[in-house]
Order: sequence, then C-alpha cells, then structure tokens
Amino acid sequence: MAALTTLAGRRGFPLPDPIALEMDVEVMAAWPRDLWRKAFRSVWERFEYRRMPEVPDFRRYIAADLEERQARLHRLESVRLRLETARLMRQWDNEVRQRRGSGT
Repeated sequence: MAALTTLAGRRGFPLPDPIALEMDVEVMAAWPRDLWRKAFRSVWERFEYRRMPEVPDFRRYIAADLEERQARLHRLESVRLRLETARLMRQWDNEVRQRRGSGT
C-alpha cells in the first residue's frame, strides 16, 4: 500500500478508489517478495503512461518468473506424487507378503 501511494504521489497520479486499491494490494501481496520488488522497481523505472499502473502493468515484468516458478512447483508436486505412489505400492506389497506368510 505504501509503495503504491508513494508511486502515485511521485508521479502525480490519482489513486484508485479504496476498494480497488485494496484489491490491487491483495493480488500483488500474493506474489513472492523478491518478484514484487522486481515488478515495482521495473514500473518505477520504466512505466511511461500518464495513469496509475494497474496489476497487469506490474505483472508484465515478472510474468516469466512467475510461470517458471509455477512450472517448478508442478514438477516438484509430480515427483512427490510419484514417490508417494511408490511408497504405497511397497506398503501394499509388504501387506500381501505378510498375509501370504501368515496363511490368511
């Protein structure tokens, strides 16, 4: 919130209505801190329009980073699921062996 109000003051932009500003902050607060800082710095340095930048204006500078991190997260989740499947299969195999060994 402070960063956006500072940007607006520096550039002479009127702030959006309080609810819209709050929604912008909520969306951008979900981004990783380092990417938020990168996006803000890029807007501060490069944004040339005569209006208050909106969420997509900030996101444009970090879109590739966000996509890369999301892809990495999906790969990690896939590995986790494969490991969990292997663990369950081992567990089931052990249960079957125990049942066979006990004669049931």
